[in-house]
Amino acid sequence: MRTLVTGATGFVGRRIAEALVERGDEVRALVRDPARAGDLGVLGVELVQGDMADEASLRRAVEGIDRAFHSAALVGDWLDRKAAEQVNVEGTRALMDAAAAAGVTRVVHVSSMSVLGTKHHHGTDETAPYMRGDPYTDTKIDSEKAALGANEAGKLEVAVIRPGFVYGPGDRQILVPVIERLIAGNFAFVGDGSKQMNTVYIDDVAQAALLADETPAAAGEAYNITDGQNTTIRDFANFIADDIGVPRPTRQVPVGVAKTASLVLETLWRALKAKNPPVLNRSRLRFLYYNQRYSIEKARRELGYDPKTTYREGLPAALAWFREIGVVPAATAVPVAARG
Repeated sequence: MRTLVTGATGFVGRRIAEALVERGDEVRALVRDPARAGDLGVLGVELVQGDMADEASLRRAVEGIDRAFHSAALVGDWLDRKAAEQVNVEGTRALMDAAAAAGVTRVVHVSSMSVLGTKHHHGTDETAPYMRGDPYTDTKIDSEKAALGANEAGKLEVAVIRPGFVYGPGDRQILVPVIERLIAGNFAFVGDGSKQMNTVYIDDVAQAALLADETPAAAGEAYNITDGQNTTIRDFANFIADDIGVPRPTRQVPVGVAKTASLVLETLWRALKAKNPPVLNRSRLRFLYYNQRYSIEKARRELGYDPKTTYREGLPAALAWFREIGVVPAATAVPVAARG
């Protein structure tokens, strides 16, 4: 099997590429900067330089490819809408067209749980409608539509996975702000910290991606991917604090205050065309306040997806990696037995 991975220098794409090598595929990676992908080269991954805004590079990348995994995207809670549309939406559409023309049989498109909206979710499944919001959410909705549209048009088979809050070794973006705030002592809950998270360990995401590729009936379908646990943000933050040896967070911001502040700050920051996000916005409220519990029964039933790692098992490995790269000072580590 000759397989292409886009976004292979990113957190999720890199782990998918590794899993494909482990599966025995001949793996090719579309990368903007081959210098950042040296470790993939060591694994035997073929590197093709290009990006999602360069249609010629997409056509080169899919030449001779059997399957593709599309994880490249602009990610963040303060994206430039035009740039996000070019990469996330138009890039996805161009990749689907190039893949179809090259005879690629199936594409696994890595979407996001954010397409279901910034609101409370209590077991939401894949029948729920899209809900628009910030530029990231909107462009992930439109890129998912573009991917599934290629399947509906009969151009090629497309399966979609929607990972939740992905964490694990190799993450340089998602957990880092949480850890930094805990170390600085300025992490605050919105409300009482009982909101439920949609955590999923990176290896389980890779498992889900390969299952979506290998399951014939997954064509044209989308799948929610989490660890299936009802983890609260307080439990999650407390576990990290205990592991790195800092006080557990106790600060609480009233929900009404946080909602008002996020609306005012986001409106003002947009008007000022600020490049950096305000301390609170709708996307951050999704993480800090809104319940994010989604059903993964469809993935279990149709893909045979079986998440192996809860946060209690996955966070120690992630935090050990953060110590290696210096995000967490080695001196803050405490024995596991000291945790409450």
